[in-house]
Amino acid sequence: MLVTDLLRRNAHLWARETALVAVEAANLTDPGPESYLLRRESLTWEEMNRQANQIAHFYLSIGIHRGSHVGLMMKNSIEWLPIYFGILKSGAVVVPLNFRYDADSAVYSIRFADLDALIFDADASSVIQQILTRTLGLRSFLYTGSREDCPAFAFPIQDIWETQPENEPDLPPLEPMEDAAIYFSSGTTGVPKAVVYSHATLASACERERYHHGQVHGDCFLCIPPLYHVGAKLHWMANLLVGARAVLLKGFTVPAFFRVVHQERVTIAFLLLPWLQDILVALDAGRISDVADALCSLRLIHTGAQPIPPSVVEQLRQHFPQIALGISYGLTEAGGPGVLNLRMEDIERSGSVGLPPPGWQAQVVDDAGNETPPQAPGELLLKGPHMMSRYYKSEAATEEVLAGGWLHTGDIACRDIDGYYYIIGRRKEIIISGGENIYPQRIENFLRRLPGVKDTGVFGLRHCRLGEAVAAQIALAPGASYTEEEVLDYCQGLPRFERPLRVFFGPVPRNPTGKIEKQLLQALYQNEPLPIRRGGPIPGSSQESSP
Repeated sequence: MLVTDLLRRNAHLWARETALVAVEAANLTDPGPESYLLRRESLTWEEMNRQANQIAHFYLSIGIHRGSHVGLMMKNSIEWLPIYFGILKSGAVVVPLNFRYDADSAVYSIRFADLDALIFDADASSVIQQILTRTLGLRSFLYTGSREDCPAFAFPIQDIWETQPENEPDLPPLEPMEDAAIYFSSGTTGVPKAVVYSHATLASACERERYHHGQVHGDCFLCIPPLYHVGAKLHWMANLLVGARAVLLKGFTVPAFFRVVHQERVTIAFLLLPWLQDILVALDAGRISDVADALCSLRLIHTGAQPIPPSVVEQLRQHFPQIALGISYGLTEAGGPGVLNLRMEDIERSGSVGLPPPGWQAQVVDDAGNETPPQAPGELLLKGPHMMSRYYKSEAATEEVLAGGWLHTGDIACRDIDGYYYIIGRRKEIIISGGENIYPQRIENFLRRLPGVKDTGVFGLRHCRLGEAVAAQIALAPGASYTEEEVLDYCQGLPRFERPLRVFFGPVPRNPTGKIEKQLLQALYQNEPLPIRRGGPIPGSSQESSP
C-alpha cells in the first residue's frame, strides 16, 4: 500500500483521532516555569487527509501534474506533512529543501531539481525574495506564513483552505515505481547529490521503521529533526502505518524535551547525538529534577544518523535503565534509516549498529571486492528492497554506487563473528598519515572517555612530512578545563601513529542531522603550525624553546 493510500485509510479508520501535534517550545534555560509552549496545534487523521487533498487540487488547478517537481522549503510545522502528501496525491514529485539555504544554495537546488513550483514559509521569505530576479523557471510560489505577510508574488495558503475541494482528486492510481520524491543528501563533503525515491521506496520505509521501533497504534512518537531530511520523515512513517500519534517539537532545549515527553505522553523519541549529549550534561550537572516521573511514558529512545560513541550508550543506560535504547544506521541512497538496526535486546554490543532487517543483506569488502573476514575493515555494501531509484541527472554516479546490484556506501565497517556490523568511519574521512590509514571515529571514542569531554571531532591537516596529521577539536562540558598538553598526554594511551599532533578547543560543527562538518574544521585550522615529527614541539610554542 502506498503512503497516500495509508493516509486515506487512516482518515477512514481513525478519522477523529489525533494524527499530529506541533509544539513550539520557548527558549528555556530553567526547567522551573510551568508554561513551556508558545503554541500548540494539532490535526486529526481526517483533517490531515483533507488538507492534503486541498493542496493536490490547488496544484492540479494551476497545471502542476504527474511528473512536475514541487519544492518545499519550510521549517517543521503543522502544515508540513499535509503539504508533502498533497504534492504526492497530485502525482507531482516532492523535493524537500533545506530551510537554512542561503541564496546561492537555494538557486542551485531549484535549478538542479528542475522545480516547477515552490512552497516556502516566513523564515525562508527573505532568501526567496533575494533570488526572484534570477532565472529559476518557477511558475508558482505558495506561502505558508500569515496572509498579511504574504509577498505579492506568492499565493497564501489560507486561500487554499478556504477555496479548494476537500474530496480525493480524481486521478489514475499512482504506480509503485513512479518517481515520488527527490532528496538532497546530507553529505559533509562536496555538493550534495539529488537522490530519487519511488513511491515503493516510501512505502518500504514504513515497514522498516515499524520493525525497529516496534510501533503500535497506541504509541506517541516525538520527532525533532527537520522534516526536509529523509531520516526524520521516514522515522515518522511507522506512525503512518499503524495510525499512531506524533509530536513535532520545534526548537530543542533540554527542559522543553522533558516537558513535552511528560505532557504529551510520548512513548518513542528520536534524538540525534548532540541532543543526547546535552541531556547527559544537564543530568550530570543536576539541572533536571524528577526525571523518572517526567519520562514515565517513554519506552524507547531511538538514535542514529551518525556513530553513537559507546560512552554515550553507557551513560544513557545508567541514567535511564527503564528505557530501551535503539540504534540504527542508514543513508539517503539506501532509502533512509534503519538498513542496519541494533535492536533493544542487543544493546550490550557496544559500538555496533546491528544487523540488517528482514529482506536486507550487508557485506564488507576489500578494495578488490572480496568479502573480508570478521573484524577486518572494508567498505560496507548493502542490498535490499526499494532503495533509491537513481541519482537525478547523474547516470555515471548511479552506476558507480549501485555497481553489481549492491549499494556501495562509502562507509568503512567491520563485522564480528556473530555477524553484527560496526561503522569505523567514512572512506573519504580516512586520514593517511605516514602511510598509515587512520580512522577518526576510533580516536573520537577514545577522547570521549576523558572526563569532561562533551563532544569531539577528529580530522586531518596537511603535513609537510607525514602527508596528513591527526588533529582534534574538543568541546568541553561546563566546568571542565584542559590544556592542549594535558589532552596530548592522555593520548599517549593511543597507538603512536593515531595520536593527534594538535588539539583545539571549541564547538564541534555539525550539520542538521548531527554529522560532523570536518571540512569546516580543516578550513579553520589549515594554517595552524604543526610539529615536524610525532611527539615533536609545535613551532612557535613554549615547547620549542624549552631546553
